[in-house]
Amino acid sequence: MMAEELTMPSSRLLVSVVIPTHARPRQLRGCLQALAQQQMHKDSFEVIVVDDGSPEPLNLLVEEFVSDLGVRLVRQNNAGPAAARNRGVVESFAPLVAFTDDDCRPYPDWLRILVHTSHRIPGAIVGGATHNGLNQDIYATTSQFIVDLVYLNFNKDCDDAYFLTSNNILCPRKYFLDIGGFDSTFRQAGAEDRDFCDRWRAAGMKLVWRPDAGVEHQHNQSAWRFIRLHFRYGKGAYLYHSKRRRRGTGNINEDVKFHRKIPIQAWRLMRKRYGIIKSIRIASLMLVWQVTNAAGLIVQACKLYG
Repeated sequence: MMAEELTMPSSRLLVSVVIPTHARPRQLRGCLQALAQQQMHKDSFEVIVVDDGSPEPLNLLVEEFVSDLGVRLVRQNNAGPAAARNRGVVESFAPLVAFTDDDCRPYPDWLRILVHTSHRIPGAIVGGATHNGLNQDIYATTSQFIVDLVYLNFNKDCDDAYFLTSNNILCPRKYFLDIGGFDSTFRQAGAEDRDFCDRWRAAGMKLVWRPDAGVEHQHNQSAWRFIRLHFRYGKGAYLYHSKRRRRGTGNINEDVKFHRKIPIQAWRLMRKRYGIIKSIRIASLMLVWQVTNAAGLIVQACKLYG
């Protein structure tokens, strides 16, 4: 793609970037620093930081970037990232809305690639690729590897993708509001983006994956954080599939097929990327992921129906 094809006019606001955040000022500062380096005129996009009930105010931090970004801070009582994203869209002014997370560092060409693709394919959710920014963290590496496997299986056709993570997407504001945004009954991060993508597709609109629109994800983890994260994802997965079943857009069989394919597919890909020793470590953590994810799903099912 030629650079001149991606040149955007500076005379009007094109896109609002929404960042939900809670009690992570250091990560948020890094995200805002990256957004200040975007290869778009600063008047063509705004940034809306939604403080989801952080214990310490973020006013001073956000004010540091006012001269470099059209950035605004919105504060709400803690309601979860889904509700925070929805609040950001309500507060936005541009015809397009983009989402990233406070622990992500969008690459300089991230936003203009997403905007250009949205203009080329009106009405689509456009998403990019997420890259692990903590390569020495085996838990973060494994979590990103799992996301890569999901994309490899479900997004084989980039122009007709199935799922895009909420830390790297853009869509028309009007259609976002028309389908009700993210489901705020997902109080924690975990499957609210899967639910959003499923409802978007059910409304007859496309998902488009642009791997060249990248963000670096700096989500440091530990053994306990890794377990908690994927347990929470398992709980979210159960809620997601329950909602899909009720609205008739699918069932859990797709996930079951995916998990059955994982062992051989994952091992082949790991050997290409990491070598034997690191692959063994990642394979061990993937077994932990499978167990904790299933445990979360079962616990959520018992909570709802027990």
